[in-house]
Amino acid sequence: MGRKFIEQIITLFTAAIGVMAALAWNDAVQALFNSWFPQGEGIKERFVFAIMITALAVLVTSIFASYLDKDN
Repeated sequence: MGRKFIEQIITLFTAAIGVMAALAWNDAVQALFNSWFPQGEGIKERFVFAIMITALAVLVTSIFASYLDKDN
């Protein structure tokens, strides 16, 4: 097996672990959200949840990007 093949396997494995972590966090955040909004099955609540998670993702990625810019 060539080096490129091994690199691809490592990349795939790393991505799979990242997806598993994301799913675990998704469950945890949904449980927290459902404790705040017990009637969380409606479409309105799902959109509120999606907007909150999107805002959090933008905030975190912006912080990480500014941190990386400071290193360069």
